[in-house]
Amino acid sequence: MSKANKIIDLLDLKEHIFIKINRESVIQNIFSDEGRISSFSKTDFKKFEELGGTKLVDYFPSELEPYINELVFKTFHSHIISSLTFNQILHTELPFSIKMQAMPLENLQVGIWLSVYKEDYISTDFYERLPVMLLYLNDEDEVIWANQQFYRKSKFEAAQLVTEHVREFLKINLKISQRDALRTKETSTRTEYNLLCGDGSKLIVIVSAINQYDEEGKFLCTSVVLRDVTQMKHTQIELEYQKLAIDESAIVAATDAKGNIIYANDKFCEISKFSREEVLGQNHRILKSDHHSDDFFLNMWKTISSGKVWRGEVCNINKEGNKYWVYTTIIPYMNDKNKPYRYQAIRFEITERKELEKQIVRYTQGLEKLVEERTQELNQKSELLKEAYEETIQQNEKLETKNRYIQKSINYAKRIQDSILPKEELLPNTLKDYFIFFRPKDVVSGDFYWWYHNKKENCWVISAVDCTGHGVPGAFMSMIGSTLLDETVKTKNITNPAHILKEMQEQIADILQQTITHNRDGMDMAIVTLNKEKQKIYVAGAKNPVFIVQNGNEYWVKGDRMSIGGKQLFSEEFTTHEFDWIRGTKIYLFSDGYQDQFGGEKGSKFMRKNLRELLSQNAHLSMREQKQILADTLEKWRSGYNQIDDILVMGFQL
Repeated sequence: MSKANKIIDLLDLKEHIFIKINRESVIQNIFSDEGRISSFSKTDFKKFEELGGTKLVDYFPSELEPYINELVFKTFHSHIISSLTFNQILHTELPFSIKMQAMPLENLQVGIWLSVYKEDYISTDFYERLPVMLLYLNDEDEVIWANQQFYRKSKFEAAQLVTEHVREFLKINLKISQRDALRTKETSTRTEYNLLCGDGSKLIVIVSAINQYDEEGKFLCTSVVLRDVTQMKHTQIELEYQKLAIDESAIVAATDAKGNIIYANDKFCEISKFSREEVLGQNHRILKSDHHSDDFFLNMWKTISSGKVWRGEVCNINKEGNKYWVYTTIIPYMNDKNKPYRYQAIRFEITERKELEKQIVRYTQGLEKLVEERTQELNQKSELLKEAYEETIQQNEKLETKNRYIQKSINYAKRIQDSILPKEELLPNTLKDYFIFFRPKDVVSGDFYWWYHNKKENCWVISAVDCTGHGVPGAFMSMIGSTLLDETVKTKNITNPAHILKEMQEQIADILQQTITHNRDGMDMAIVTLNKEKQKIYVAGAKNPVFIVQNGNEYWVKGDRMSIGGKQLFSEEFTTHEFDWIRGTKIYLFSDGYQDQFGGEKGSKFMRKNLRELLSQNAHLSMREQKQILADTLEKWRSGYNQIDDILVMGFQL
């Protein structure tokens, strides 16, 4: 028997022993707990009488030395704590746990109780594999064992649990303390609370506690299971916030595969004037107005029944018979047989916007007619100058009032136009850098930019468009152009730049009835298609060129000498130019507004040649720096001159 194991052996024989030591941890005497601090028998004590004047730690495994030293130190130097306990001192070579409890004695001595906790009921290997936090408590709610999952999750160290009451170190909240869940007379409890971890963070846990008894009904321990539900709670809260945000702003409804309504939010009921009970189980036909043709709804149904998302503007009618407009997105949910089993519709009311569009047309037409009438009237009544002058003043006052109203309407139209322009955050992530230099001459613009991700072809289509005119007429043409691009690329799935231009030319001629009315409005534009899957760049232009800088080489890709619409009603085919996809390639699209701006010492145009040189000289800089140089150069050039046209320059780098 080795010298260092003698006290361990004694512990195996006795349930409790008591050791008197001095402040240097030197053993003075040893007692058993028979009769409470009575001396050992002479035989037992004789086996340990050689301990006198020897360090206590010399007779324990070395792993226990720091606990013993700290226990003695705290007892001697504490005037407040009369008793200290270390209650989770485990040793891998022992089939039990040792609990040490100390108290200060007279004559600079300390008494230490040593107790043994058997752990036969703990299946350590099994519980270490469980994905939950486990604790075992004694009858005083002190931790006697914890699995590694508890230490990992709670950020506690084993030493932090020593001498701690479970309700103290877990910081159980007031609700749980009132119920005293871990000390209830019931055999088990289960509840939820916030666990304060060792590093100050918190976990939301479901705690279950159950008392364990041996075959004779004697209490063994309390087993506590803590399940971490923090992420689940946070996800649940986030989903509730998202649903609340959608319900507050959008009209949401869901239907089954047959189109019968199975869900409608409060906004749906508020706008439609139907109660939820009135619409559930009904078809959306109860909202159908006479505005759309049967083909409109047939196309919608074909789209969503094939598994595709449908978007569009729909005129509905509410329960009171009043019409209202909504921008609608319908999303089909597909089963494992690729058949839709549910349709989710999200709508935003746009009635005011649709009314505003009508008002803009009416006021513009009325203003033109009014100006014509006033001019004729002044010519006819020139001899009655005074009366005509007074009449003119009165009419001017009316015009000023109407102009203010029209200006407000135009400003509102600008917000509509801005909302139609694609958002910069939707640009492809394949672009390393980019800039958009966009300056309308008036409130609304005839120039606009457009891009779209064609998921079917896995490519991006980007365009810069210069419509005939500027201001309100130009804005009308830009809305037509944006709509036709949506229809051509998104609906008809055309991605080849030349084919897009050809389709746009035919559609403009058809919409404006140019073969009949001889209308000459149209647009110049340049289109780039980025196909990363094929590693190709495709370029085409209607009058407008595209400037490309690639591997130190510069390519000025001229557009075909014909516009979209205008005089060329029956033109030749457009040309698509092809380039390899090379990382770092820089591509520039623009309208003619920048190059046609008057300025300089002679009041001349800036010219396309100078614009090309400006882009070429600064192509090595970041897109942000290039945009600033464009802005500074323009301001310096047109000093003293008004802006004559809408300006659009786009640059991006692969």
